[in-house]
Amino acid sequence: MLAAGIGFSGKAQEMHGYVHSNYAGITGSLINPTSILTSKVYLDINIIGLHLNVDNNYIYLAKDEFKFNRFLSANPEFPKHIDEVTGDEREYYDRYNTDLKNAYTQIRVLGPSAMFATGNQAFGLSTGYRILVSGNSIPFDIAKFAVEGLDYIPQQRINYINEIDFRVASMALAEISGSYSRILHRKNREYFAAGVTIKGLFSSGGAFGYADNMDYMVPNSDTLIVYNANGKFGTSIPVDYNNNDILIPGQLFTGKGVGFDIGFTYQKMLRGHSTKSYSSYCEIPYQPYIFRLGVSLIDVGRVRYKKNTAWVEMENASANWENVRGTEYDNLNDLFQTISYEFSGDSNQLIRNSEFSIALPTALSVQFDYRLTNKIYINSSLVQPITMSDVSVVRPSQIALTPRFETNYFEVAMPVILYNYRYPRIGLSARFHKVVIGTDKLGGFFGIKDFTGMDFYIMVKLQFFKGNCRRFNKKFGCGNLEYKQQY
Repeated sequence: MLAAGIGFSGKAQEMHGYVHSNYAGITGSLINPTSILTSKVYLDINIIGLHLNVDNNYIYLAKDEFKFNRFLSANPEFPKHIDEVTGDEREYYDRYNTDLKNAYTQIRVLGPSAMFATGNQAFGLSTGYRILVSGNSIPFDIAKFAVEGLDYIPQQRINYINEIDFRVASMALAEISGSYSRILHRKNREYFAAGVTIKGLFSSGGAFGYADNMDYMVPNSDTLIVYNANGKFGTSIPVDYNNNDILIPGQLFTGKGVGFDIGFTYQKMLRGHSTKSYSSYCEIPYQPYIFRLGVSLIDVGRVRYKKNTAWVEMENASANWENVRGTEYDNLNDLFQTISYEFSGDSNQLIRNSEFSIALPTALSVQFDYRLTNKIYINSSLVQPITMSDVSVVRPSQIALTPRFETNYFEVAMPVILYNYRYPRIGLSARFHKVVIGTDKLGGFFGIKDFTGMDFYIMVKLQFFKGNCRRFNKKFGCGNLEYKQQY
């Protein structure tokens, strides 16, 4: 039952083609807060942006049947085929094997945001909205039943015993973040900086499911026998669970929380430390490096849901649920009470209405950037998920190697990514003055491989480069900023 609401809809990308750029500005703080200090811009203003990714390792469209332009039509139609087992007509295929199934979708709206660097320190302010959905280590049999239903005959009359922890989680949340980074040590060609981002989180809904044991059998299309189950699942959304009506606007946020990122960066500089004095922030020049090594812990924190919570907890629970497919539910309370009755004999015994928390997709990231020339760089990065709680969104693992060419007004990068340490893919990113556009999965647009999803991001920015006051003064009619520092 925990898998009934799973949509194998995606795995997140990290915008590898742009987030490591020396021109990433405030966007770079998504991977390491010190990026706002080491950037080639002293002022970066993100006007608006969008990052959308949809990808998975289970459901796909065949590459010879896929055309990306179908997604751009008002009523897309995809080729259909007859499933050899069920005889049903369908548009998709599935990778029906014993591999664990994973999913992670992130839709991020990058709201008005900005960073400002003053020489030895930098400040950032960000706004945004994120939708996160993850399914992690889902057993193949549960995934198949979730998609096909219990009438998938080849899996009937088999006793499945799943003892691996598997979880699903989703959150929709608004973020307001403040970032600060500072140079801690600078001598000769040595440079060490630290930074932190603090996030205020306001969630308009969350849901979760977790199980560490599921021993069950489906004897026929209408019956589910659970011999033993340990887990919990629930939700907190702005809906009246008795009639499915949307709650009044004052109750739209059901959860709040705090998150943070922390990062450190070491740079081996091309030249030694300068002690020259400058009268304006914009006069301070960019100091090139030979290589840069960053380490960061990102998305640490959780959202605590206190409003409109309903969740079910099972401990060594069992059930012989007949007519499971024919049961109809008028509302969420009806669903929860039916599950509680089937597993305990009491409609309310397993239901909890107390608060619960969902952890953010925490990860450890390591970034290494090497300067080949003053315009050509190569970056290697690692993103390793860290599961902070049984109830959490789980981020996928990634290794990326990204060569890039960058100038003040033009940049192009091509990341090569090993996704979940298993699936290779190539991306492409370009920056044209004020506009950034890119993808971490280029093949999703051209049918090079079976279509398992796509990744796409776009941003519109204003940027002001270090060591160049003229553009800022011309843009805003400003004179010197009356600043003096030895740099």
